[in-house]
Amino acid sequence: MEMARARREAAAPAGTAGHGTRGRRQGRLQQQLGKRRSAPRPGPRSEEKKKVDCKPKNQDEQEIPFRLREIMRIRQEMKNPISNKKRKKEAQVAFRKTLEKEAKGEEPDIAVPKFTQRKWESDGAYVRRMEQEAQHVLFLSKNQASRQPEARAAPRKEKSERKKAFQKRRLEKARQRREEKAAERLEQELLQDMVKFGEVVLQPPELTAKPRMSMSRGQPGGRVLMLEKSLSPGTASQPQSTSPARQRIVVQERERAVQAYRALKRLQRQQQGPQPSGSPWPASRKTPEARLRW
Repeated sequence: MEMARARREAAAPAGTAGHGTRGRRQGRLQQQLGKRRSAPRPGPRSEEKKKVDCKPKNQDEQEIPFRLREIMRIRQEMKNPISNKKRKKEAQVAFRKTLEKEAKGEEPDIAVPKFTQRKWESDGAYVRRMEQEAQHVLFLSKNQASRQPEARAAPRKEKSERKKAFQKRRLEKARQRREEKAAERLEQELLQDMVKFGEVVLQPPELTAKPRMSMSRGQPGGRVLMLEKSLSPGTASQPQSTSPARQRIVVQERERAVQAYRALKRLQRQQQGPQPSGSPWPASRKTPEARLRW
């Protein structure tokens, strides 16, 4: 017992060893204060730790890890082109605005601070922080360069006559294309047959117009040569039957033509002179040299 009492007195802080119960109470208070100081302050980090270290809601289901969820979210954003386009467009608009301000020589507006007392911030520290930020804003406003007056909008340039004529032709072509499309659409609607419910067709339709790709048109290799037609069997033209009177007239005309030809030849021989008795043919006009050469 004496040894235990000696140990307790040695463990007690100085100044409290001789006071018994009072010293023990002070030691307990100091231990409690030390525990409070060593305990972590509640904040976002502790809340995240609580969420991470908490037990699963359902023991039978295994939740997706946080890192895997982040990877899935990033991949989904990469696959979605609309969000990327939107982000790029917003960045381009912001960059363009900053470039315009720099070109005009304008400085960005001074941000007005918003004061909110933070956690574990005393009133005195909060007041001092507000005074420092207010002094900083006043310093920036005093040392800011004088701003230029608002620039007037440049007057709009009137279109030249050449540009007006080009735009007019373009509008006219667009109007003609619209009219042609409307006419084609109307023609297609007219060609459609409205078949009523229960209508019966007894025979196929009769086509009166020839198709566009028919063989009747002139195509290479599609014509029939006259020689092939004449040589092909069974295609020889038969002479037309004539009447006896017509045949008699044709025979008489043929005989008359033969007699006239004979009389003409006889007259030519008489004009040329007498012929040698040995040769039935008329005398030749060629010379002996020409005959030898022949």
